[in-house]
Amino acid sequence: MLGDVRQSLRQLRKSPGFTITAVVTLALGIGATTAIFTLIQQVMLRQLPVVKPGELWKIGDKVRCCNWGGYTQGGNDAPNDWSLFSWEAYKQFRDNTPAFSDLAAFQAGNTQLGVRAAGSAEQAETRNGDFVSGNFFQTFGVGAWMGRLLTPADDHEGAPPVAVMSYRTWLQHYGADRGVVGRSYLIDGHPFTVVGVAAPSFFGAILEGWGMPDFWMPLTTEPLVDGATSRLKSPNTNFLDLIGRVKAGTNTRTLEAQLRG
Repeated sequence: MLGDVRQSLRQLRKSPGFTITAVVTLALGIGATTAIFTLIQQVMLRQLPVVKPGELWKIGDKVRCCNWGGYTQGGNDAPNDWSLFSWEAYKQFRDNTPAFSDLAAFQAGNTQLGVRAAGSAEQAETRNGDFVSGNFFQTFGVGAWMGRLLTPADDHEGAPPVAVMSYRTWLQHYGADRGVVGRSYLIDGHPFTVVGVAAPSFFGAILEGWGMPDFWMPLTTEPLVDGATSRLKSPNTNFLDLIGRVKAGTNTRTLEAQLRG
Protein backbone atom coordinates (compact mmCIF):
# COMPACT_ATOMS: atom_id res chain seq x y z
CA MET A 1 0.00 0.00 0.00
CA LEU A 2 2.86 2.40 0.86
CA GLY A 3 4.41 1.67 -2.54
CA ASP A 4 1.12 2.55 -4.23
CA VAL A 5 0.89 5.81 -2.28
CA ARG A 6 4.45 6.79 -3.24
CA GLN A 7 3.75 5.98 -6.88
CA SER A 8 0.58 8.05 -6.79
CA LEU A 9 2.39 11.03 -5.28
CA ARG A 10 5.08 10.83 -7.95
CA GLN A 11 2.43 10.81 -10.67
CA LEU A 12 0.65 13.80 -9.11
CA ARG A 13 3.91 15.76 -8.98
CA LYS A 14 4.52 15.01 -12.66
CA SER A 15 1.05 16.38 -13.58
CA PRO A 16 0.53 19.55 -11.53
CA GLY A 17 -2.31 20.77 -13.74
CA PHE A 18 -4.30 17.60 -13.20
CA THR A 19 -3.50 17.64 -9.47
CA ILE A 20 -4.75 21.20 -9.01
CA THR A 21 -7.92 20.46 -11.00
CA ALA A 22 -8.63 17.34 -8.94
CA VAL A 23 -8.13 19.13 -5.61
CA VAL A 24 -10.28 22.10 -6.62
CA THR A 25 -13.00 19.79 -7.92
CA LEU A 26 -13.07 17.86 -4.64
CA ALA A 27 -13.14 21.09 -2.62
CA LEU A 28 -16.00 22.48 -4.66
CA GLY A 29 -17.91 19.21 -4.41
CA ILE A 30 -17.56 19.07 -0.64
CA GLY A 31 -18.51 22.71 -0.21
CA ALA A 32 -21.53 22.38 -2.50
CA THR A 33 -23.22 19.81 -0.27
CA THR A 34 -24.17 22.56 2.18
CA ALA A 35 -26.18 24.56 -0.37
CA ILE A 36 -29.59 24.06 -1.95
CA PHE A 37 -28.23 24.68 -5.44
CA THR A 38 -24.94 24.43 -7.31
CA LEU A 39 -23.47 25.72 -10.52
CA ILE A 40 -23.95 23.26 -13.36
CA GLN A 41 -20.69 21.75 -14.59
CA GLN A 42 -19.26 24.18 -17.10
CA VAL A 43 -16.87 21.47 -18.33
CA MET A 44 -19.92 19.74 -19.76
CA LEU A 45 -21.59 22.86 -21.11
CA ARG A 46 -18.46 24.23 -22.75
CA GLN A 47 -18.88 21.61 -25.46
CA LEU A 48 -22.50 22.55 -26.13
CA PRO A 49 -23.88 25.42 -28.22
CA VAL A 50 -25.42 27.23 -25.26
CA VAL A 51 -25.38 30.96 -24.58
CA LYS A 52 -23.28 32.17 -21.59
CA PRO A 53 -23.01 28.84 -19.73
CA GLY A 54 -21.71 30.63 -16.64
CA GLU A 55 -25.23 32.00 -16.07
CA LEU A 56 -26.77 28.51 -15.84
CA TRP A 57 -27.37 27.11 -12.37
CA LYS A 58 -28.88 23.81 -11.29
CA ILE A 59 -31.15 23.61 -8.28
CA GLY A 60 -29.90 20.74 -6.12
CA ASP A 61 -26.39 19.39 -5.75
CA LYS A 62 -26.89 15.75 -6.77
CA VAL A 63 -27.45 13.99 -10.08
CA ARG A 64 -30.18 11.42 -9.62
CA CYS A 65 -32.40 9.30 -11.78
CA CYS A 66 -35.33 9.00 -12.04
CA ASN A 67 -37.91 9.43 -9.24
CA TRP A 68 -38.03 10.36 -5.58
CA GLY A 69 -41.30 9.95 -3.73
CA GLY A 70 -42.56 12.00 -0.82
CA TYR A 71 -41.47 15.35 0.52
CA THR A 72 -37.97 14.55 1.80
CA GLN A 73 -34.88 13.55 -0.12
CA GLY A 74 -31.24 12.82 0.50
CA GLY A 75 -31.47 9.73 2.69
CA ASN A 76 -30.11 9.32 6.21
CA ASP A 77 -26.77 10.99 5.48
CA ALA A 78 -28.17 14.23 4.08
CA PRO A 79 -31.86 14.73 4.89
CA ASN A 80 -33.63 17.41 2.85
CA ASP A 81 -30.81 17.41 0.29
CA TRP A 82 -33.14 18.16 -2.60
CA SER A 83 -32.21 17.38 -6.19
CA LEU A 84 -35.39 16.26 -7.96
CA PHE A 85 -38.65 18.17 -8.01
CA SER A 86 -42.31 17.74 -8.90
CA TRP A 87 -44.13 19.65 -11.60
CA GLU A 88 -45.93 21.66 -8.92
CA ALA A 89 -42.64 22.54 -7.17
CA TYR A 90 -41.13 23.58 -10.50
CA LYS A 91 -43.98 25.99 -11.15
CA GLN A 92 -43.55 27.49 -7.67
CA PHE A 93 -39.83 28.08 -8.27
CA ARG A 94 -40.42 29.42 -11.78
CA ASP A 95 -43.09 31.90 -10.71
CA ASN A 96 -41.53 33.05 -7.43
CA THR A 97 -37.77 33.26 -8.03
CA PRO A 98 -37.18 36.60 -9.78
CA ALA A 99 -33.39 36.10 -9.81
CA PHE A 100 -33.92 33.63 -12.67
CA SER A 101 -34.57 35.14 -16.09
CA ASP A 102 -35.63 31.64 -17.17
CA LEU A 103 -36.05 28.39 -15.26
CA ALA A 104 -36.40 25.15 -17.22
CA ALA A 105 -37.45 21.68 -16.12
CA PHE A 106 -36.63 18.38 -17.74
CA GLN A 107 -37.16 14.74 -16.92
CA ALA A 108 -34.33 13.13 -14.95
CA GLY A 109 -33.52 10.17 -17.18
CA ASN A 110 -35.15 9.33 -20.48
CA THR A 111 -38.26 7.42 -21.48
CA GLN A 112 -38.08 4.63 -24.03
CA LEU A 113 -40.54 5.26 -26.81
CA GLY A 114 -41.92 3.29 -29.71
CA VAL A 115 -41.79 5.59 -32.76
CA ARG A 116 -42.94 5.14 -36.35
CA ALA A 117 -44.18 7.47 -39.08
CA ALA A 118 -47.95 7.94 -39.08
CA GLY A 119 -49.55 5.80 -41.76
CA SER A 120 -46.54 3.51 -42.00
CA ALA A 121 -46.97 -0.25 -41.74
CA GLU A 122 -43.43 -0.68 -40.43
CA GLN A 123 -42.80 -1.79 -36.88
CA ALA A 124 -42.16 0.96 -34.35
CA GLU A 125 -38.51 1.54 -33.48
CA THR A 126 -37.23 2.24 -29.97
CA ARG A 127 -36.09 5.80 -29.33
CA ASN A 128 -35.14 7.81 -26.23
CA GLY A 129 -37.50 10.61 -25.28
CA ASP A 130 -37.16 13.46 -22.82
CA PHE A 131 -40.07 15.52 -21.49
CA VAL A 132 -39.02 19.17 -21.08
CA SER A 133 -40.66 22.48 -20.22
CA GLY A 134 -41.61 24.72 -23.11
CA ASN A 135 -38.81 27.17 -22.27
CA PHE A 136 -36.11 24.44 -22.21
CA PHE A 137 -34.32 25.47 -25.42
CA GLN A 138 -34.90 29.15 -24.70
CA THR A 139 -33.21 28.81 -21.29
CA PHE A 140 -30.12 27.17 -22.77
CA GLY A 141 -29.99 29.55 -25.71
CA VAL A 142 -30.01 26.73 -28.26
CA GLY A 143 -31.04 27.28 -31.86
CA ALA A 144 -32.74 25.01 -34.38
CA TRP A 145 -30.92 23.36 -37.26
CA MET A 146 -34.18 23.16 -39.16
CA GLY A 147 -37.75 24.15 -38.43
CA ARG A 148 -38.32 25.45 -34.90
CA LEU A 149 -37.86 24.35 -31.29
CA LEU A 150 -40.37 24.00 -28.47
CA THR A 151 -41.86 27.15 -26.97
CA PRO A 152 -43.96 27.82 -23.86
CA ALA A 153 -47.04 27.88 -26.12
CA ASP A 154 -46.48 24.17 -26.82
CA ASP A 155 -46.39 23.29 -23.13
CA HIS A 156 -49.94 23.56 -21.87
CA GLU A 157 -52.89 21.22 -21.76
CA GLY A 158 -54.85 21.20 -25.00
CA ALA A 159 -51.92 22.24 -27.20
CA PRO A 160 -51.31 20.00 -30.25
CA PRO A 161 -48.66 17.37 -29.37
CA VAL A 162 -45.33 18.30 -30.94
CA ALA A 163 -41.74 17.09 -30.69
CA VAL A 164 -38.22 18.17 -31.60
CA MET A 165 -35.81 15.62 -33.09
CA SER A 166 -32.10 15.58 -32.27
CA TYR A 167 -29.69 16.23 -35.13
CA ARG A 168 -27.88 12.96 -34.40
CA THR A 169 -31.12 11.00 -34.71
CA TRP A 170 -32.16 12.88 -37.84
CA LEU A 171 -28.83 12.04 -39.47
CA GLN A 172 -28.41 8.43 -38.30
CA HIS A 173 -31.96 7.12 -38.33
CA TYR A 174 -33.87 9.31 -40.76
CA GLY A 175 -31.27 9.81 -43.49
CA ALA A 176 -31.11 13.61 -43.08
CA ASP A 177 -34.55 13.77 -44.68
CA ARG A 178 -35.74 17.38 -44.57
CA GLY A 179 -39.27 16.11 -44.89
CA VAL A 180 -39.35 15.03 -41.24
CA VAL A 181 -40.25 18.59 -40.20
CA GLY A 182 -44.02 18.89 -40.27
CA ARG A 183 -44.47 15.13 -40.49
CA SER A 184 -46.61 13.22 -38.00
CA TYR A 185 -45.09 10.34 -36.03
CA LEU A 186 -46.82 7.91 -33.72
CA ILE A 187 -45.04 8.01 -30.36
CA ASP A 188 -46.28 5.11 -28.25
CA GLY A 189 -49.34 5.18 -30.48
CA HIS A 190 -50.08 8.91 -30.13
CA PRO A 191 -49.63 11.33 -33.05
CA PHE A 192 -46.94 13.99 -32.57
CA THR A 193 -45.85 16.49 -35.20
CA VAL A 194 -42.08 17.00 -35.48
CA VAL A 195 -41.67 20.77 -35.61
CA GLY A 196 -37.89 20.94 -35.87
CA VAL A 197 -34.41 19.47 -35.58
CA ALA A 198 -32.08 20.75 -32.84
CA ALA A 199 -28.60 22.16 -33.44
CA PRO A 200 -26.00 19.54 -34.46
CA SER A 201 -23.88 19.66 -31.31
CA PHE A 202 -26.70 19.85 -28.76
CA PHE A 203 -27.23 16.43 -27.21
CA GLY A 204 -29.35 17.42 -24.23
CA ALA A 205 -28.81 18.84 -20.78
CA ILE A 206 -26.95 15.78 -19.48
CA LEU A 207 -24.33 14.07 -21.61
CA GLU A 208 -24.70 10.31 -21.30
CA GLY A 209 -23.72 8.34 -24.38
CA TRP A 210 -26.16 5.55 -23.63
CA GLY A 211 -29.16 7.77 -23.04
CA MET A 212 -29.03 10.93 -25.12
CA PRO A 213 -32.54 11.99 -26.20
CA ASP A 214 -33.74 11.31 -29.71
CA PHE A 215 -36.86 13.39 -29.19
CA TRP A 216 -37.81 16.23 -26.85
CA MET A 217 -41.50 16.64 -26.02
CA PRO A 218 -43.42 19.16 -23.87
CA LEU A 219 -43.86 18.11 -20.25
CA THR A 220 -47.62 18.51 -20.49
CA THR A 221 -47.70 15.64 -23.01
CA GLU A 222 -46.25 13.25 -20.40
CA PRO A 223 -49.72 12.06 -19.23
CA LEU A 224 -50.64 11.35 -22.86
CA VAL A 225 -47.63 9.07 -23.35
CA ASP A 226 -47.27 7.56 -19.86
CA GLY A 227 -50.98 7.13 -19.17
CA ALA A 228 -51.71 5.50 -15.79
CA THR A 229 -48.04 5.79 -14.74
CA SER A 230 -47.95 9.56 -15.35
CA ARG A 231 -46.05 11.60 -12.74
CA LEU A 232 -46.90 15.12 -13.89
CA LYS A 233 -49.92 15.68 -11.66
CA SER A 234 -48.62 13.85 -8.62
CA PRO A 235 -47.30 16.61 -6.30
CA ASN A 236 -45.31 14.16 -4.15
CA THR A 237 -43.54 12.53 -7.11
CA ASN A 238 -40.24 14.25 -7.82
CA PHE A 239 -38.81 13.45 -11.26
CA LEU A 240 -37.59 16.74 -12.70
CA ASP A 241 -34.19 18.40 -12.88
CA LEU A 242 -34.30 22.19 -12.78
CA ILE A 243 -31.76 24.46 -14.47
CA GLY A 244 -32.14 28.23 -14.61
CA ARG A 245 -30.42 31.20 -16.16
CA VAL A 246 -29.50 33.69 -13.46
CA LYS A 247 -29.84 37.38 -14.22
CA ALA A 248 -26.53 39.23 -14.58
CA GLY A 249 -25.27 40.71 -11.33
CA THR A 250 -27.38 38.49 -9.09
CA ASN A 251 -25.93 37.80 -5.67
CA THR A 252 -25.98 34.04 -5.16
CA ARG A 253 -27.01 34.49 -1.53
CA THR A 254 -30.07 36.39 -2.73
CA LEU A 255 -30.92 33.56 -5.11
CA GLU A 256 -30.50 30.95 -2.39
CA ALA A 257 -32.74 32.93 -0.04
CA GLN A 258 -35.44 33.15 -2.74
CA LEU A 259 -35.24 29.40 -3.32
CA ARG A 260 -35.42 28.56 0.37
CA GLY A 261 -38.40 30.87 0.77
